[in-house]
Amino acid sequence: MNKAEKGVCCPGCPHRAAYVAVKDAIGRGRGRVFCGDAGCPVVGEVHPAATACPGGMSRLLPRYAQAIPESEGASVCAHFIHDEQLARACAGNEVARPLDHLAKEGEVVLLCILASSKAYLEDSAIEQLGEAARAAGAADVTVADPFDTLGCQHIVREMLDVAGVHALVFASPCARLQTARPAEPAEVDRLSCVGCQRCVQITGCPALSFMPPSAAIDADACMGCDLCVDYCRTHVILSPRARMTPQERRANRYEAARC
Repeated sequence: MNKAEKGVCCPGCPHRAAYVAVKDAIGRGRGRVFCGDAGCPVVGEVHPAATACPGGMSRLLPRYAQAIPESEGASVCAHFIHDEQLARACAGNEVARPLDHLAKEGEVVLLCILASSKAYLEDSAIEQLGEAARAAGAADVTVADPFDTLGCQHIVREMLDVAGVHALVFASPCARLQTARPAEPAEVDRLSCVGCQRCVQITGCPALSFMPPSAAIDADACMGCDLCVDYCRTHVILSPRARMTPQERRANRYEAARC
């Protein structure tokens, strides 16, 4: 894997996949706020929208960098927080305040917990994060694989139908924990690619670029997360894991991270 760049999420980062899934499910428009920190100790603080922005934080347009709404203006708020941040905040009783003023009557708040650190490779630790979210005021907690794009979107849409605070634990190990056993890279069929750049624009993955006339994947940087595969409308990004279920792909990532 290439050297980490401050403000830019690595190829295969589960935080990027979580943001893209939530953004697609919530949609765009007035009253939708994405806030919090989707970064990590390696790349530093990252606004959720910057996870999918080519160039990361330095290229993020100011209109995306919204803070937690203090009063009016948000009907849906997705607040991202890293696993260790939540653990520290709960220990210091810091999480209750943002949840208190986010969860106004008739609003939906998604507390998006990014469970990717080495300390959260086991189900028992992930369950403890869910308990912390409940203690902070979440009415319910659901654990999801951020790279199961369709599954995540379905969960988020169901949550949007019920006002209140919902916690969604996005559980998948950090890409940097999998470097001992990296997955095979995906590949673009450059003869069939129409050059729409949709994959590049949606995912903002550093391993993916547009090299006219088609998209291209840096095989040395690609971590085989297959997020770009899910967003290729013409199905010309090919994955060695095409016949695997989301559960099988998830199991492989955790097995690699535990090595």
